[in-house]
Amino acid sequence: LATATRQIAKDLVDAANADQTILSAMAELIAGHDERDNDAVLRIMKSFSLSETFVSTVALLRPDGTLLLTDGTRYDVSDTFDFETEAARGAYISDRVTSYFAPEKLVVRNVVPVVRDGETVAILYGVVLLQELSRNYQIDLYNGNAFLLLVDGNNGDILLDTWHDSLGNISELRGRKMLKGYTYEEAMKKIPNGIGGDMCTVSRSTGLTVYLHYEPVGINNWSVVLGVSEAEALAGTRGVVQTLSMMAIIVTALLLSYLGFMVWYLASARRGVYRMSITDQGTGLMNRVAYEKCLRKSDQRVIAPAACIYIDANGLHEINNERGHEAGDQLLHAVAEHLREQFPRDDLYRVGGDEFVVFPAPAAEAEYEARMRAVSESLAAQGYSISYGIAVCEAANGLRELVREADEKMLGSKRAYYAEHDRRRPR
Repeated sequence: LATATRQIAKDLVDAANADQTILSAMAELIAGHDERDNDAVLRIMKSFSLSETFVSTVALLRPDGTLLLTDGTRYDVSDTFDFETEAARGAYISDRVTSYFAPEKLVVRNVVPVVRDGETVAILYGVVLLQELSRNYQIDLYNGNAFLLLVDGNNGDILLDTWHDSLGNISELRGRKMLKGYTYEEAMKKIPNGIGGDMCTVSRSTGLTVYLHYEPVGINNWSVVLGVSEAEALAGTRGVVQTLSMMAIIVTALLLSYLGFMVWYLASARRGVYRMSITDQGTGLMNRVAYEKCLRKSDQRVIAPAACIYIDANGLHEINNERGHEAGDQLLHAVAEHLREQFPRDDLYRVGGDEFVVFPAPAAEAEYEARMRAVSESLAAQGYSISYGIAVCEAANGLRELVREADEKMLGSKRAYYAEHDRRRPR
């Protein structure tokens, strides 16, 4: 019984650490985005599977006291959660508390800060529903007739109970009949101090003698209590060594498989979320996030030769107003498609509502002009128009000045277009 209890304590720690690994990976991805961008944060929160964890749901606390749930709802919880206090605690696992949204439910929160440049910008909560965990937790020892309690040694609160229908307090054992050599008081001295030991009591409901062993878990001041009736304990005595050896082999194999899966899963999730984070969903080109990252990288480099093409889709606002946003999306898609045709291996970005940027491979300026003329003519055949500016130089310290030059040329082209077309409508 003692060996099995220690193994369960270890399994609980491993499970909690695995949950925290998933939450830490989620927090790392969120830190790479603006935590106020609900769409990006929700995509990350929903991209992780929680089916093999103790965590039922996740929530994000922001410095303004708002809590974002995975269904997109937001709540002002500033009267309950103080962001600065929570941030100062760092990563931790709470003791048993009542749910903010359903006081009748008891929960544990696995908490991980979202840190960017050494500063906590948000706090991620993995919420464990304790009543649900108690109903679903499986104990296969002693033909499935053993039971498990998880006890907070500080106050006696029970966090996990596969024996009873509700989560109470270990103090409820006070006054029960104990077999000679065992006392409730002795257990209540050991459990709060993280010391293992035994109890032997009589069940009030069945009258059966029940053996219990308790061991510290290694999380907060929790102890795990494993119990079994006298009949079941004696029935399993002869095969207990073989059973525990087999359990150790199985648990080790499962843990190694799980860790291998987690490494693969987290790497895949990071790649998938990263791709989503730098891709414009409307056109399939790279988005503003990727564009800004490219500019920051270029600040530390000399690019020789360097070129930039800045493009604006004329009349997008008017198309949206007159024909609807679906028609406007068709314009943007057409611009992106024709840019891909002419610059198939170059970096293409959609940097604003109707603005695009190309950083083309080295070529003569006349070739860039010819390609952009081909783009413009193809769009004109579809009833669309663009303005663009091309800037080139033999060597550039970063790309920002080149972008500004191309942008100014594009604006000159755009002014000329609208001087000819008084009303801001596409051709």
